[in-house]
Amino acid sequence: MKPIIIFLLLCILGFVSYDFYKDWDRFHAPEYHYQTEVVIDKDYHDSSVVIDYHAAIQDLNSYVKLQWTANDIDVRLPEEDDLETTLAVEKYAQKLARVSYLEQKLAQSARYKSKGWNNQQIIDFENNHSSPEKIKTIGQKSLMKQLYNNHWENSQRIGVKNVLIFEIQKVLISKGYSIELDGVFAKATMEALANFESKNNLFPDGKIDVLTFEALLK
Repeated sequence: MKPIIIFLLLCILGFVSYDFYKDWDRFHAPEYHYQTEVVIDKDYHDSSVVIDYHAAIQDLNSYVKLQWTANDIDVRLPEEDDLETTLAVEKYAQKLARVSYLEQKLAQSARYKSKGWNNQQIIDFENNHSSPEKIKTIGQKSLMKQLYNNHWENSQRIGVKNVLIFEIQKVLISKGYSIELDGVFAKATMEALANFESKNNLFPDGKIDVLTFEALLK
């Protein structure tokens, strides 16, 4: 009789211990925090994307913990294939997909910034799928076309005003010349051009020709 009583007590103790363990396990979910080794751009040009990214991670973490504590479902490594588990896993996949989408956008921006790009260049790339180098080349070709089409007016006449002169003045200013940025081919712009030509072994006539233009764009 005594062994039977001991056996029953052990069984009761086992059930109680298991019940305590299940309660403890329910509120101690496995490591559920989303982690990534990807470097993201925390200074992304659209701050709302960074905010949405962190909010999406928080939402994902909360969902994983909730499913574990409320339904005993590990949506990352499910052990069952019942309907409730399947639906929970599908919803988890949707939340994870949003995190991944935002993360890829921020990671891409971080990679480009590591190459020296700025926010405006990244915006141009996202809008036009063109790198800064390609955009610059397209702009240079456009300016070169203007030069060929209006060579006499652009290179000879003092006082002429157009986009090409404006762009050339921007380049000269970036190279340290102190001139007005007004698009007017005035004496100051001509003198700056002549000085630039002299420093680059070109004929220093202060006029806009193909050789001077190509040297400016280098």
